[in-house]
Amino acid sequence: MNLFKDNVWNRPPDDSFIYGDEIGESNHQEMNDGCTSSQASEHGAPRSLMSPADNLTTSHNRIVSQEYRGTLGNSASEALSLKRRSLSQQVISSRRSEDDEGGSRRCCSQSSPVHAPDDEVVITQITENGAKKKKSRRAAPPSLLDEFYGVYCLISRSANKYFKNRCYIGYTVDPNRRIRQHNAGKQFGGAGRTDHRGPWDMVCIIHGFPNSVSALRFEWAWQNPDKSRRLRCLGLKKKQKESAFAFRLRIACHMLNSDPWRRLSLTFRWLLPTSEIAFPSDIPLPSHVNIARGLVEKTSTLVPQLPEDYTCIRKCAICSHAISKISELLRCVAQQSCGSHFHMCCLSKVALAESNEFRDHLFPVSGKCPRCSALFLWGDLIRDQRLLISIEDSRPIFDEGKLMETLVPAGRLVKI
Repeated sequence: MNLFKDNVWNRPPDDSFIYGDEIGESNHQEMNDGCTSSQASEHGAPRSLMSPADNLTTSHNRIVSQEYRGTLGNSASEALSLKRRSLSQQVISSRRSEDDEGGSRRCCSQSSPVHAPDDEVVITQITENGAKKKKSRRAAPPSLLDEFYGVYCLISRSANKYFKNRCYIGYTVDPNRRIRQHNAGKQFGGAGRTDHRGPWDMVCIIHGFPNSVSALRFEWAWQNPDKSRRLRCLGLKKKQKESAFAFRLRIACHMLNSDPWRRLSLTFRWLLPTSEIAFPSDIPLPSHVNIARGLVEKTSTLVPQLPEDYTCIRKCAICSHAISKISELLRCVAQQSCGSHFHMCCLSKVALAESNEFRDHLFPVSGKCPRCSALFLWGDLIRDQRLLISIEDSRPIFDEGKLMETLVPAGRLVKI
């Protein structure tokens, strides 16, 4: 099943199969599980032991390569010879095809190489008779992959009655890869508590967290409501006729109405329409939490390449003082019609004063532009700021090698 449309990561074919593998594993192997092998190496794991599930994507009609089959023990080999248990579930939808991915498979916190618009890439091919053949093609425009931090809930579809309908909560930055790992088994990067208890379906995912730390804390609290200091006072217990997933959904609703998560601009997304159930009527979600259905759209942001695509940072529209750093800048959401720039602290004070929350909070949940009255969510402004910081590290060099300071893209950023 596909949960993302045309995902930007290597997509297994429809006939690739995955194997099964319950709830609440809180060892944060999950951080490495949700990262790429290059990211996992930063945590000190040997590259040779990292994410063997990456090999799943290089095989079209089987889940592992022959060399893996040769190195597995008898029990593992027998498991691999079992009949198909589930098709790969896709979770991500991307607006760009795999052929155009180029070098943009990176988080927006990393800088990408910058090419001029007219740069050409020369590709050398070796023909059957050994002769070298060169051909050139225009380089893809540089882009930054938008950040994604999500906490998901899996439901087991096992035929074994002891495992059927059990739930598992986890964190990921790549849902497509993570569901493949869970269904492939522990030896391919899946969690121990999902191994041989599947196949698993990723039913819902909560995303929009500002960073991985925030998402990991949400994951742990969702797994352990009886231990979380935010939830244990509620004494949440599973009701007699309540399903495991309905109980997990009720916990999530309580969390989204509790600090610190109730002030975040999050999205609750149903990935499988057939598994959608009603939210508890006595615990409605906050009005600013977006409820979405369907595949996640994984997008990239184009890095502007021409000098006229950039503009200098303007003075703060509230205090009229200069904004010295992009890390202090917030832009109005109506970039085409308004385009006002603000100090982060100035806009926060104005929005908090309007909602009478100035004494209790450091930042608002939402507000409106002091100039054009356009409504905004604070989380959207912060995401825009993080993109501007990433673009600053990867933008082209103008004026004979000198990088012009205090430049930001003019207008709205282009998503692909």
